[in-house]
Amino acid sequence: MEALQIVVVAVVAAAALFAVLAPRLRSRRLRARFGPEYDRAVLAHDGDVRAAEHDLTDRLALRRRVKTVPVEATDRDRYLAELRGLQALFVEDPRQSAVRTAGLLDSLLTDLGYPDEDRPELLSVDHAARVPAYRDARRTLDDPGADSEELRRSVIAVRDLVVALLHDEHSGVPVRH
Repeated sequence: MEALQIVVVAVVAAAALFAVLAPRLRSRRLRARFGPEYDRAVLAHDGDVRAAEHDLTDRLALRRRVKTVPVEATDRDRYLAELRGLQALFVEDPRQSAVRTAGLLDSLLTDLGYPDEDRPELLSVDHAARVPAYRDARRTLDDPGADSEELRRSVIAVRDLVVALLHDEHSGVPVRH
Protein backbone atom coordinates (compact mmCIF):
# COMPACT_ATOMS: atom_id res chain seq x y z
CA MET A 1 0.00 0.00 0.00
CA GLU A 2 2.84 2.42 0.79
CA ALA A 3 4.35 1.92 -2.67
CA LEU A 4 1.05 2.87 -4.27
CA GLN A 5 0.86 6.02 -2.15
CA ILE A 6 4.40 6.96 -3.19
CA VAL A 7 3.51 6.49 -6.86
CA VAL A 8 0.34 8.57 -6.47
CA VAL A 9 2.25 11.36 -4.71
CA ALA A 10 4.94 11.27 -7.41
CA VAL A 11 2.34 11.47 -10.19
CA VAL A 12 0.54 14.35 -8.50
CA ALA A 13 3.83 16.17 -7.94
CA ALA A 14 4.83 15.66 -11.58
CA ALA A 15 1.45 16.95 -12.77
CA ALA A 16 1.74 20.00 -10.53
CA LEU A 17 5.26 20.70 -11.77
CA PHE A 18 4.10 20.38 -15.38
CA ALA A 19 1.18 22.74 -14.71
CA VAL A 20 3.60 25.33 -13.35
CA LEU A 21 6.32 24.95 -16.00
CA ALA A 22 4.23 24.49 -19.18
CA PRO A 23 3.06 28.11 -19.41
CA ARG A 24 6.60 29.36 -18.79
CA LEU A 25 7.97 27.12 -21.54
CA ARG A 26 5.23 28.24 -23.93
CA SER A 27 5.99 31.88 -23.13
CA ARG A 28 9.69 31.30 -23.70
CA ARG A 29 9.04 29.60 -27.05
CA LEU A 30 6.70 32.35 -28.22
CA ARG A 31 9.09 35.09 -27.11
CA ALA A 32 11.96 33.41 -28.98
CA ARG A 33 9.84 32.91 -32.10
CA PHE A 34 8.28 36.37 -32.25
CA GLY A 35 10.96 38.56 -30.68
CA PRO A 36 9.80 42.19 -30.72
CA GLU A 37 6.34 41.14 -31.89
CA TYR A 38 5.84 39.35 -28.56
CA ASP A 39 6.28 42.61 -26.67
CA ARG A 40 4.09 44.45 -29.19
CA ALA A 41 1.33 41.88 -28.73
CA VAL A 42 1.51 42.23 -24.94
CA LEU A 43 1.24 46.02 -25.27
CA ALA A 44 -1.63 45.67 -27.74
CA HIS A 45 -3.46 43.59 -25.12
CA ASP A 46 -2.79 46.13 -22.35
CA GLY A 47 -0.24 43.93 -20.64
CA ASP A 48 -2.41 40.80 -20.66
CA VAL A 49 0.23 38.15 -21.41
CA ARG A 50 -2.31 35.35 -21.70
CA ALA A 51 -4.33 37.26 -24.33
CA ALA A 52 -1.16 38.24 -26.21
CA GLU A 53 0.06 34.65 -26.27
CA HIS A 54 -3.35 33.51 -27.47
CA ASP A 55 -3.07 36.05 -30.30
CA LEU A 56 0.42 34.83 -31.22
CA THR A 57 -0.71 31.21 -31.12
CA ASP A 58 -3.59 32.14 -33.43
CA ARG A 59 -1.05 33.70 -35.82
CA LEU A 60 0.88 30.43 -35.90
CA ALA A 61 -2.30 28.51 -36.67
CA LEU A 62 -3.32 30.97 -39.38
CA ARG A 63 0.14 30.83 -40.95
CA ARG A 64 -0.07 27.03 -41.08
CA ARG A 65 -3.35 27.34 -43.00
CA VAL A 66 -1.95 29.86 -45.51
CA LYS A 67 -0.23 27.91 -48.24
CA THR A 68 2.48 29.94 -49.90
CA VAL A 69 4.03 29.09 -53.21
CA PRO A 70 7.66 29.52 -54.25
CA VAL A 71 8.68 32.30 -56.60
CA GLU A 72 10.13 31.06 -59.86
CA ALA A 73 13.76 31.97 -60.50
CA THR A 74 12.84 34.28 -63.40
CA ASP A 75 10.29 36.10 -61.24
CA ARG A 76 12.81 36.36 -58.40
CA ASP A 77 15.33 37.91 -60.79
CA ARG A 78 12.66 40.31 -62.08
CA TYR A 79 11.76 41.39 -58.54
CA LEU A 80 15.40 41.94 -57.64
CA ALA A 81 16.02 43.96 -60.82
CA GLU A 82 12.95 46.09 -60.15
CA LEU A 83 14.11 46.59 -56.58
CA ARG A 84 17.50 47.84 -57.79
CA GLY A 85 15.75 50.27 -60.13
CA LEU A 86 13.55 51.59 -57.34
CA GLN A 87 16.59 52.13 -55.14
CA ALA A 88 18.17 54.17 -57.93
CA LEU A 89 14.93 56.17 -58.28
CA PHE A 90 15.29 57.24 -54.66
CA VAL A 91 17.91 59.84 -55.60
CA GLU A 92 15.45 61.62 -57.90
CA ASP A 93 12.16 61.02 -56.07
CA PRO A 94 12.36 59.55 -52.55
CA ARG A 95 8.59 59.42 -51.97
CA GLN A 96 7.86 57.75 -55.30
CA SER A 97 10.65 55.26 -54.68
CA ALA A 98 9.25 54.40 -51.25
CA VAL A 99 5.68 54.06 -52.50
CA ARG A 100 6.68 51.89 -55.44
CA THR A 101 8.95 49.73 -53.29
CA ALA A 102 6.02 49.09 -50.94
CA GLY A 103 3.90 48.24 -54.00
CA LEU A 104 6.56 45.79 -55.12
CA LEU A 105 6.38 44.10 -51.71
CA ASP A 106 2.59 43.92 -51.98
CA SER A 107 2.89 42.28 -55.41
CA LEU A 108 5.41 39.78 -54.09
CA LEU A 109 3.22 38.90 -51.12
CA THR A 110 0.30 38.33 -53.48
CA ASP A 111 2.46 36.14 -55.73
CA LEU A 112 3.62 34.15 -52.71
CA GLY A 113 0.01 33.54 -51.69
CA TYR A 114 -0.33 35.79 -48.64
CA PRO A 115 -3.92 37.03 -48.29
CA ASP A 116 -4.46 40.80 -48.31
CA GLU A 117 -5.68 40.87 -44.72
CA ASP A 118 -3.48 40.23 -41.70
CA ARG A 119 -0.23 40.49 -43.67
CA PRO A 120 1.92 41.97 -40.90
CA GLU A 121 0.64 39.36 -38.47
CA LEU A 122 1.31 36.53 -40.93
CA LEU A 123 4.74 37.91 -41.78
CA SER A 124 5.57 38.08 -38.07
CA VAL A 125 5.47 34.28 -37.89
CA ASP A 126 8.34 33.79 -40.34
CA HIS A 127 10.01 37.23 -40.30
CA ALA A 128 9.37 38.62 -36.81
CA ALA A 129 12.61 40.58 -36.67
CA ARG A 130 11.74 42.52 -39.85
CA VAL A 131 8.09 43.26 -39.10
CA PRO A 132 8.62 46.25 -36.73
CA ALA A 133 10.58 48.09 -39.42
CA TYR A 134 7.93 47.09 -41.98
CA ARG A 135 5.19 48.53 -39.74
CA ASP A 136 7.21 51.74 -39.34
CA ALA A 137 7.68 51.93 -43.10
CA ARG A 138 3.93 51.67 -43.67
CA ARG A 139 3.30 54.46 -41.16
CA THR A 140 5.92 56.63 -42.87
CA LEU A 141 4.26 56.12 -46.24
CA ASP A 142 0.96 57.29 -44.75
CA ASP A 143 2.66 60.49 -43.55
CA PRO A 144 2.72 63.08 -46.35
CA GLY A 145 5.23 65.11 -44.31
CA ALA A 146 7.80 62.32 -44.03
CA ASP A 147 11.29 63.58 -44.78
CA SER A 148 13.90 61.93 -47.02
CA GLU A 149 15.61 60.17 -44.12
CA GLU A 150 12.35 58.60 -42.95
CA LEU A 151 11.60 57.54 -46.52
CA ARG A 152 15.10 56.10 -46.86
CA ARG A 153 14.59 53.97 -43.74
CA SER A 154 11.25 52.84 -45.17
CA VAL A 155 12.78 51.80 -48.47
CA ILE A 156 15.52 49.89 -46.65
CA ALA A 157 13.03 48.11 -44.38
CA VAL A 158 10.80 47.10 -47.27
CA ARG A 159 13.79 46.12 -49.40
CA ASP A 160 15.14 43.90 -46.63
CA LEU A 161 11.79 42.17 -46.30
CA VAL A 162 11.51 41.67 -50.07
CA VAL A 163 14.98 40.13 -50.21
CA ALA A 164 14.24 37.89 -47.21
CA LEU A 165 11.00 36.71 -48.81
CA LEU A 166 12.71 36.04 -52.13
CA HIS A 167 15.42 34.00 -50.46
CA ASP A 168 13.57 32.18 -47.71
CA GLU A 169 12.55 28.54 -47.53
CA HIS A 170 9.45 29.17 -49.66
CA SER A 171 11.56 30.14 -52.67
CA GLY A 172 13.91 27.19 -52.38
CA VAL A 173 16.87 29.56 -52.02
CA PRO A 174 18.54 29.88 -48.61
CA VAL A 175 18.30 33.18 -46.78
CA ARG A 176 21.47 35.26 -46.91
CA HIS A 177 22.06 37.25 -43.72
